[in-house]
Amino acid sequence: MRAEIRNLMMGVAAALALTFPAWAQPKPQPALVIEHVTVVPMTTGGSARSNATVIIENGRIAAIGGGELRPPEGARRIDGRGKWLMPGLADMHVHIENDRMIKVVLNHWVPGNQIPPARVDLEHMYAPYIANGVTQVLTMSAMSETVGQRDSIETGRVVGPHIAMAAMIDGAPAIWPVGMTRVATNPAEGRQAVRDAHAEGYDFVKTYSRLDLETFTAIVDEARKLNMKVAGHIPGRNESQTQAFFQPGYALVAHAEEYAYQSKARSDADIQRFAEIAKANNTWLVATLITDRRILDQMRDPSILKAPAGVAYVNPTLHGVWLNANPYTRQITPQRIAGIEQVVAFNDRLAKAFADAGIPVLAGTDTLVSGLIPGYALHEELEFLAKAGLSNRQILEGATRQSAEWLGVAADRGTVEPGKRADLILLTADPQLDVANTRKIAGVFLSGRYFPRAELQQRLDELARRHAAMPAVNPMAGLVKTGGHFGEDE
Repeated sequence: MRAEIRNLMMGVAAALALTFPAWAQPKPQPALVIEHVTVVPMTTGGSARSNATVIIENGRIAAIGGGELRPPEGARRIDGRGKWLMPGLADMHVHIENDRMIKVVLNHWVPGNQIPPARVDLEHMYAPYIANGVTQVLTMSAMSETVGQRDSIETGRVVGPHIAMAAMIDGAPAIWPVGMTRVATNPAEGRQAVRDAHAEGYDFVKTYSRLDLETFTAIVDEARKLNMKVAGHIPGRNESQTQAFFQPGYALVAHAEEYAYQSKARSDADIQRFAEIAKANNTWLVATLITDRRILDQMRDPSILKAPAGVAYVNPTLHGVWLNANPYTRQITPQRIAGIEQVVAFNDRLAKAFADAGIPVLAGTDTLVSGLIPGYALHEELEFLAKAGLSNRQILEGATRQSAEWLGVAADRGTVEPGKRADLILLTADPQLDVANTRKIAGVFLSGRYFPRAELQQRLDELARRHAAMPAVNPMAGLVKTGGHFGEDE
């Protein structure tokens, strides 16, 4: 009987191989052996192991040991002397672009703008993430195109980070255009929006700023019934109503600034109150400290957007938006700058207080907000979290294991353990001593495929060449709407 079952399964596998196109079938990777490396496992309570041998087979970590481990025959050997091996990083708040997103955003801000088709390079656009060791992202404005982008990565057609998808739902008038967001003006519409997102294959729901409490409650309740976590903004700006939004299933606040706009005083007393509310509801935090810091930087000096490090890897149309249709570099007043300065200081204090209270603070950036470069921004965020007072351990946990736990993929990735997917970073300096050392990347492993530094740079160079060959686009035709992140605008 067992032989019959085995033969049947082999027949099914062969039939599937004929059914699916070649690009959709997993590509076998040679076994890899990393020798004499220091493993930083990021397991709960786990400590680093020096002079270790790590064997990777079939895209997963097969074994971790010492000199007693025998490398598989024909395995590729990687010298890990003077190097540290840690899990790949997660950016828990990004916006993955596609052609339609760029078009709807520009037409939202600059009506009638004509955008040439096929401006997003879907094959190479993820190079900045992978080159920076970002092997997992959570996109907070997922669209139908994002489903295809995710599937292209998971089937091996395109090299990129794992993409988790949150469908955005806002009230009326929505801050962002329909296409990027769904609109729900009452509880029935909120429930239907959640059911639609679930049926269409999204992983999570993102609540946005203009939802009323009744609709928000219906969204969270419906998502809970469908086993979907809710992340996002805290709607409204009513301090007396803040706690009402913290309901079971509202599992992640997408910015520290969301709390800042619930506190007129921006006081430490409010921070402690918010920490108690969040902890009681098991609501985690993505601080995105870099977002308001970068907004403040460009308000003070818009010229910083002309050529920031890594700008060659930003889609030229988006860079044109940053330069010519940027809501944060218009109508700048001393009062508005002072307000953002207060928010930046509040965000730092809140992130530290939440971490001290035992609330996981996950790493996230809000890329592609103007000035935030995919992949590169995450390393800046880690450093800002350190400046805010979080320990290196807290920061690294939030960027690896805890992010995987929140996403529900901890059984698959997020730590360096046998059986886990080999999504790893090989570093030339110890990240436990300084989180800035996560920038010192010798190579990246993605589902067991090894990309040494030279190959990562080749991928970046190819993306830069493609962007340089695109025709310049100046989307400026009269800015008519603002973006988010200004409390009075939301």
